[in-house]
Amino acid sequence: MNIMNMNRMTDRQALSIAVTYAGIENEEYRCLSSHDDNGFFHMVVCTPYLRYEFYVDADEGQVAGISTEPVPYEDALRFLACGEEKDTPAAA
Repeated sequence: MNIMNMNRMTDRQALSIAVTYAGIENEEYRCLSSHDDNGFFHMVVCTPYLRYEFYVDADEGQVAGISTEPVPYEDALRFLACGEEKDTPAAA
């Protein structure tokens, strides 16, 4: 077992870093997917208005990449009407 992997963050920690980095931690959001991809967490997060894709370095805890795109109007309406709590990745 690689000793560096023992200190790797969880997907919940990576999500927290990503949303804080983007300034959306106090907004309503949903994490649609999260997976570890060769040392980086790849996360897709949606707010009512934007879809974010993040790459978070699993060892360093830094956002290595981010892209955003607007959410289509119909999807934004469904998101706002849903009334669910924030979704977060499953515990590791």
